[in-house]
Amino acid sequence: MTKSSMSMAGAAVLQFASKYASIAVQLLVTAVLARLVSPDDFGLISIVTVFSAFFQLFSDMGVGVSVVQFRDLDEGDFGALFGFSCVLAVVLAALFCIASFPISVFYGDRELVPLCLASVPTLILSTLNMVPNGLMLRERRFAAIGVRLICATVISGVAAVLLALAGAGCYAPVIQMGVQALVVLVWNMASRPLSGISVHFKGTLRRIFSYTAYQFGFSFINYFSRNLDNIVTGRVFGAASLGYYDKAYKLTTYPLSSITSVVSSVVQPFMAEKQDDRGAIFECFLKVEKAMSLVGAAVAAIFISSSKEIIVLFYGPQWGESVPLFATLSASVYFQMLSNPTGAFFQSLGRTDLMFRSGFATAVLTVGAVICGALSGSVRILAGCISLAYCLQVVPLVFLLFKKGFGVSASKALIFLPELVVAVVAATVAAAISPWLPSSLVLRLLIKISVAFFILALGYVVTGQLKWIHIISGQRRG
Repeated sequence: MTKSSMSMAGAAVLQFASKYASIAVQLLVTAVLARLVSPDDFGLISIVTVFSAFFQLFSDMGVGVSVVQFRDLDEGDFGALFGFSCVLAVVLAALFCIASFPISVFYGDRELVPLCLASVPTLILSTLNMVPNGLMLRERRFAAIGVRLICATVISGVAAVLLALAGAGCYAPVIQMGVQALVVLVWNMASRPLSGISVHFKGTLRRIFSYTAYQFGFSFINYFSRNLDNIVTGRVFGAASLGYYDKAYKLTTYPLSSITSVVSSVVQPFMAEKQDDRGAIFECFLKVEKAMSLVGAAVAAIFISSSKEIIVLFYGPQWGESVPLFATLSASVYFQMLSNPTGAFFQSLGRTDLMFRSGFATAVLTVGAVICGALSGSVRILAGCISLAYCLQVVPLVFLLFKKGFGVSASKALIFLPELVVAVVAATVAAAISPWLPSSLVLRLLIKISVAFFILALGYVVTGQLKWIHIISGQRRG
């Protein structure tokens, strides 16, 4: 489908369909791996993932979003930026190999060295993907992106399960990430070949520097906001506790990745062309955020009231220690679904400086939460502190985006209050009926979901929120 033939709503529908198909496959793969790989091994994987994610920050450095935002970049610039990514990939791979040794010393586990080395191919491939990914979004190749996501998830998932069955243990999920990155790179290069690859990239980097610098600064700070809890949990409470915590945390991120990441990937390619029209971007923002609020309220209510049923059904009874952690972290899902897509609007406005300031405020809250949780000596209290920090991050975010970015009153954020109140009522009632439900986990989950949806629907009708469905669906063609 060509760039001009697809509306923003059409692109979103296509991306949602592919994302949900991918998540269904990933959930199935995760459920199988949770029964083949021990919590201790998953704890080691979480440690490696935290540090590989740190190096992957440098694999993009804001270049990918710049490819989308800067409309005057040409083929020569794209080739130069890809040349830069090739050089960067070699440097990052060497540094990560060296870093594997102090990482293993820090956690007192020699197994982390070969596990880190096994994740190096993923780092290299992710770095090489930054420009091709940006081009696919810039040119709105959403059909190719959707099919690519499903294929990469299926191929890598099958590889991981086969490796786990063969006794690969913690190496199976690590290799899975590398296989997925390889499929994405091959797909990208076949769909959108690059010409004129060059190592003369200094001039192009200078042109996008101010934009990418704040973008990278935000990503750098956001990394610590999102991963400091894992680093501290693994060091203070041990690999097994980290395994339980990480599994609970990952479940709360599925609605974020399935919904907000799709919205973010669609918004910027369309809104970048309207970056001088704050009114148009704000109109789009309200519709997107209201949709996130209505959906997020339902997801949070179900997660909080059905935490035990969800954990045991997906991971098995051996993961029971993740239940209270999942319930606690789920309290922040609503607020995260509101805050996560905002980055695309900061980028569309060309105000990555405000996004950086928002990320800094979030980092301060998160660091304080992690310190308090670590000092408490309880993983559940740490989860509670983290959840509270994620809830509070909307305060500086609203001020910076509404007041500074759009130039409107922060009081407009009150339009999200009704569904939040309804979600609290729905979660409370669905959880309160637990003693009278049958023992079957599937039936318990279905009944709680039905009760929560009934209260949500009734609450949305009473508070007049259903009118937003018409407003949101009335999004004009991009």
